[in-house]
Amino acid sequence: METQDYASLRLRDEVIDKGLCPLCGGCAGGCPYLGQYKGKIVQLDCCTLVDGSCYRNCPRTYTDLDALSQSVFGQPFSSDEMGVVRGAYLARATEPTVRAAAGGGGVVAALLAASLGAGIIDAVVTTSVSSDDPEVLPARNPVGALAGDETPVPVLARGKDEVLTHVAAVHRMARVLAGFNSIPKESGEALGMVCLPCQVASLRKRTSGPPDSRTGIENVRLLIAEFCAAKRWLEPGEDRQVTNKACSYCWDYTGELADISVGSGRAKFQDWNAVLVRSEAGMRAFEAACDGGAIERQPLPDENLAAEKKASMDKKRRAVRNIIDTTGDRNNMLYLGMPRPIVDALLVEA
Repeated sequence: METQDYASLRLRDEVIDKGLCPLCGGCAGGCPYLGQYKGKIVQLDCCTLVDGSCYRNCPRTYTDLDALSQSVFGQPFSSDEMGVVRGAYLARATEPTVRAAAGGGGVVAALLAASLGAGIIDAVVTTSVSSDDPEVLPARNPVGALAGDETPVPVLARGKDEVLTHVAAVHRMARVLAGFNSIPKESGEALGMVCLPCQVASLRKRTSGPPDSRTGIENVRLLIAEFCAAKRWLEPGEDRQVTNKACSYCWDYTGELADISVGSGRAKFQDWNAVLVRSEAGMRAFEAACDGGAIERQPLPDENLAAEKKASMDKKRRAVRNIIDTTGDRNNMLYLGMPRPIVDALLVEA
């Protein structure tokens, strides 16, 4: 009989089989037993570790948001609509070619390129569809090695042109965590990463756990989140129009645990980005990009700020309601370790 003490089996029982898996890729690429294939997490065999990183770093196993906020920002989880925000801006890349290649305001590409140029980071973990790319990261299991012509593969981008190419691709966040998991622990490179909120949570959960047999989370010097209403990357066999059911249990629209969060400038400012700077590391990188002329900025207009706050609160309320509808008990929030007063306030205001 299988014992549920094994981390891989608990992950399957509590997350995958319950439809909570956001397909963030945090468990994939980190061990020989789990892989990411055609939009699914595939379990190849049973790992007998009781305290496995697959379970520990999953954003849909129990996540203490107070503890994570303390580790990232040095303060408890914020009850504000969009979390900890040190500065809110409209911003865009100053180079029209960057905006044209990356879309919108091009802030993510400009920020990463400027951070590479300033020596804040040495490389960006991203993805490619070419297994011939010289910077492809090695797969740690057989599933990761099954790369067809349309299968994203993790790579390290080290220059402005590479960043532009990869940031413009629809699959750019598909396997970034598998890529991070593939970097050996001996690596001392400072890394930049662009993630969706669920992927950000997976990375941040590593700050409170024991070291893994791969590069340390301290090597991630700039963590950028893109606003997310639902899963937006593509894997072979996935339909762009089909939303992952697990996204209905996600509370995080803006990536509240990132260093910087980037979204659309909305209708009146479609060639700009909304930018929320959250941490000291994020402010340092953003200021360097602005001072170096790579990015121009202005305060985020009140109407945009109000719209983003509403969207963020709406997603939190939907997630809390959906979780309670599933469990039938407001004391059973599945994975969501959100402070009870905040949960209660969301239910009252819904």
